[in-house]
Amino acid sequence: MNKLIRICITLLLTGTALQGFSQRYLSEIFSSVDKTPNVVYAVNIGVLTGSPQADTLKMDVYEPSGDVQGERPLILLAHTGSFLPNSPTAPINGQCTGSRTDSSMVEIATQFAKRGYVAVVFSYRLGWNPASSYQDVRTGTLLNAAYRGIQDARTLVRFFKNNYTNGGNTYGVDTSLIVVGGQGTGGYISLAVSSLTNYNELFLTKFTDGVGTPYADTSLSGDLEGKWNRPLNVGNYTGFNSNVNMTFNFGGAVGDSSWIEAGEPPMVGFHVPSDPFAPYDYGAVIVPTTGDFVVNVSGTYGAINNSDRLGNQAPIIALGISDV
Repeated sequence: MNKLIRICITLLLTGTALQGFSQRYLSEIFSSVDKTPNVVYAVNIGVLTGSPQADTLKMDVYEPSGDVQGERPLILLAHTGSFLPNSPTAPINGQCTGSRTDSSMVEIATQFAKRGYVAVVFSYRLGWNPASSYQDVRTGTLLNAAYRGIQDARTLVRFFKNNYTNGGNTYGVDTSLIVVGGQGTGGYISLAVSSLTNYNELFLTKFTDGVGTPYADTSLSGDLEGKWNRPLNVGNYTGFNSNVNMTFNFGGAVGDSSWIEAGEPPMVGFHVPSDPFAPYDYGAVIVPTTGDFVVNVSGTYGAINNSDRLGNQAPIIALGISDV
């Protein structure tokens, strides 16, 4: 965590005077945090019940208590959960995690806020069919779930940019300093936010059906940023871009290492090499509840190496961090 925080602040504030920030962002200089829960950032179209219907998307905002600084770097955090819901009464994802209130998400957001950031844990649209006996169905519905999650993350970026311009900057953020991070399933989202920038990247054979049509259909689901109004998407804050400064992930994977191209934001990744559900380098995504194969992807090791090869990691390398 400390290493990630050092990297975040150095990259975010490159080119600014750091003398006055020697402790802020690096140490817990605030003793408490103000949490604003259940803030609606958008309404979109969900498919969790099997038929399209309105889905209210919410976030929990963590801010340092008593902070007098008007604009703070913003960190957006996507929780895990296999794109399936989890609740005490319906743990459909078969896990003890999968919501904004996961203890790990609360702790990470709290630690960032105590260091002076504004940290946000957000929910995104869920729903796919992991129980299908057909790999084509599993792959197609999972890819569409990830596609919606990416759209929602980018919509949230635009929410804050719109709020900054038109809403009085309610949460006191600097919209030129935005990071997206994710844990587990959220790691898929954060990695794709920085790398899935061209719809042609979804024409790889593994992301298409038997006749070469991408599983993610823009005529139904809209564009990569989620700006288009389509049967399965509502465009929100369309006058703003979805650009971020960097991404980080705890687990997860990128759909394919070829998604990563020169000029995209730097990434920081943490991944257990023995992860049973997402590959550390290149390999299969496995359904946690059934053990079934879904699709081959590139894990954190492969993703970061490709980003490094293309020069995207140069700002991190320039820090001279001593870590093999």
